[in-house]
Amino acid sequence: MFSNYSKLKKYLIFAILVGPAVLLRFSTSFYPIVRTIYLSFFKHNLMEQVHRYVGLNNFTALLNDQTIVDVIGFTLVFISVSVILQLILGMAIANLLNTEFKGRKIVRTLNLLPWVIPVIVSGYVFRWMLNADYGLITDWIFRLSGKEVQLLINSFYARVSLILVNVWRNTPFMAIVLLAGLQSIPDELYEAAKIDGASWFQRFLHITLPASSSTIVTLGLFNIIWQIANIDIILGLTQGGPGSATTVIAFRIYQLGMQWFSWGSASALSVYLLLIVAVISLIALYLYRRFEFSS
Repeated sequence: MFSNYSKLKKYLIFAILVGPAVLLRFSTSFYPIVRTIYLSFFKHNLMEQVHRYVGLNNFTALLNDQTIVDVIGFTLVFISVSVILQLILGMAIANLLNTEFKGRKIVRTLNLLPWVIPVIVSGYVFRWMLNADYGLITDWIFRLSGKEVQLLINSFYARVSLILVNVWRNTPFMAIVLLAGLQSIPDELYEAAKIDGASWFQRFLHITLPASSSTIVTLGLFNIIWQIANIDIILGLTQGGPGSATTVIAFRIYQLGMQWFSWGSASALSVYLLLIVAVISLIALYLYRRFEFSS
């Protein structure tokens, strides 16, 4: 009798302590996902006061929409190029910050400044700097080349500008994480390689990269997931333009749902995005475990 009461008391304490967290998680994660999947099967538009079951029509309409196809294509380019550049530059900065030089602590602090600035603020600042009429960067380009470049009006330049601003903003975080990985590599390995006559590049190729491979792979994959839902920089810098040249999937969902109030189409596109994130997450988890056990 006493043992049953003791177990019941433990379960009650567990429910009291964990229950609020479970309810919070349910209300902020599980319910919105279920609600989004439900709305994806309906034509639901607040402006038109329509709520009608349409089955899979929202999903097929999105796949037949050339704009959505172009948005998906640019999303893949935006994420892949951004993450690759962030990893390359982040590794270069991490190696620089890992060397001994005067004022290293100050440089490490300054390195984080772009990442500390709110994303939306960074977007608006660069929107001003890249403005065709009074932008600071466009003025520099004109002074150096004598050519007036419409960076945010031309589709190609707008895409390049968006990717570079995104890389500028997120590379410092990648550098700090990679730096933490570099500091875990024993100095004895580098000293032994120096004695054997290995050059800097050989030490980097045969010591630094293999030792940092698990960090690079997992950081890259999780950063892909992070970048998929990134709309702040686009909202501040280009707002998806010109036209839909710099629109990614997450920003199109924002446009469909919050600007045009077409919740059915927005929910269907959200389901597609959820599936993409789920596949990438499974790949990331598999590779993380593989590199974790192999290291």
